[in-house]
Parts: sequence; structure tokens; C-alpha cells
Amino acid sequence: MYYNAALILEGGAMRGLYTSGILDVLLKKDIQFKTVIGVSAGSLAGANFVSKQYKRTYNINTKYRDDKEYISMANVLKKESIINLDFLFDDHGPTWHNFDARAYERSETNFVIVATSLESGKAVTFEKPRPGRPLINALEASSSMPFISKPHETSKGLCLDGGVADSIPYDLAQKAGFDKIVVVRTRMRSYRKKPTSFALRRLYAKHFKDYPNFIKQAIARPEDYNASVEKLNKLEKAGEIFVLAPKEPVKVGRLEHSVKKLDELYQIGVNDMEARFDEMLKYLEA
Repeated sequence: MYYNAALILEGGAMRGLYTSGILDVLLKKDIQFKTVIGVSAGSLAGANFVSKQYKRTYNINTKYRDDKEYISMANVLKKESIINLDFLFDDHGPTWHNFDARAYERSETNFVIVATSLESGKAVTFEKPRPGRPLINALEASSSMPFISKPHETSKGLCLDGGVADSIPYDLAQKAGFDKIVVVRTRMRSYRKKPTSFALRRLYAKHFKDYPNFIKQAIARPEDYNASVEKLNKLEKAGEIFVLAPKEPVKVGRLEHSVKKLDELYQIGVNDMEARFDEMLKYLEA
């Protein structure tokens, strides 16, 4: 079933296994959205959703988490990103989980990737980038976390983690005129970020000294995030937006090593989507 609605996917690195559980239920039930907007890990899961690749996100992150070609702290010494996202899109042979570029291109869904511009400190978007380097660059930019990943050159300049400027970009769906918006979070509704510490402020100032607008936005991120969540919770309570979010604190680290924890989080996402599936359809069809 195809819905004239927007699906918004929050980031969260390995917490994205919760998102992938939800998306795999939607794929099994053939639920499609006119637009999918993803940020950071949400954009990576979103790409696999648009290409309709059931369990691709889950399989790669549970089977290859300890593959040093994918994630390696040693990359820091080489001044490279800890997470090698090219690994996700390289051709590893016919038995691997290769990205289905043709299915992605055929999809009627408009896929929007959100990143943060180093120059302006504001959110920038990439709409349905072509498979290959344009798509990979946008996804890498959106998913590159400050300090552990290097900035990525894109068609809109150097960019980093989309979550710095817009962690839960439901506002983009509102601006696009969507009346029906489904948001997938990777934090509990009650979660709030703590103010940026003095030490982190200094680290931002030193590391990104050539990008004052990015420094300002990164430091302000907790306040912006918390304000966005407050508004989202009110919109959900009013029935204007449908939200899926973990009910308990997610005890999975950004670069979680425990496959058991990743598998458990994925299953929580599956269970939450199955439990609320009829409720979501009622919202979409009202």
C-alpha cells in the first residue's frame, strides 16, 4: 500500500537497529511512503528501505560489526573515519548483501538525506541522489559524526552529521505540506540532552576553528534537540503526527560491539511496529 505521507527516521548510530526492525515490518507488509527523510543512521536504514532490501541493515551490522574494513579505531591513526561507509556500497560478490541500486532507482519514493553544512551550520538536503558516488557522498556526510569521522565533500560543500542541525527532521515534512507524518525515534519520548559541557565546547572550538557557524550550531544542539522533542510530543498528543519510539532506555552504544544487544534492539523495533501497525494504518487512512 502506497501512502501520501512522509516517513521520518532519526539517527543514532547503532541505535538504528531499532529503526531497521520497524522498517523490516513495513517492508514485509508492503507499506510505502511518498517521501522518506533520513538523518545519519536513519538515512542509511532509509536507503535500504527505499531499495526494499529486507534485513539488509540488520544483517550487515550484526554479521560484520567486527570486520575492520567496516569499523576500526585504527582508522583514526590514518586520519580516516572510524566507520567506513563505502563498505556498505562496495560490491563484495554475489553472496553478499550488495545494495540494489536498480530497485532504489525504480522506487517511486522521494528519498531525502539530511546533513549539516560546515560553512553555514544549517541543515542541507539531498533529494533522491543517484546511485553511486552522489548517493554515497550524501549518506556518508549525513552519517559522519564529529570527531570520529572526517567531513565529506558533497555537492553542497563540506558536511557532517545531519543530526547536528536537525536530529528529527519532521519540520521538513511539514514544510513540504504533508498532513500525515510518521516519525521513527531511537530514543524514549522522555529523553532530553544535557547542555554542552565546557570541555566539549572547547573541543568544538579547537577542532572546527575554521567553521564558526558549525561550532555555534553544535554547541546549541542540546537546546535545539530538546525544543524539537517538546514540540513533537505535543503534535503526537494532538494526533497530528504518529510516533514510534522505544519504551525503555536504549542501552546500545554508538559503536556497540555486542551483537546480542543489537539483535535484541532490532527485535524490539519489530515488536513495537507489529503491536502498533493497525493504529498507524488508522492514522494514515483517517
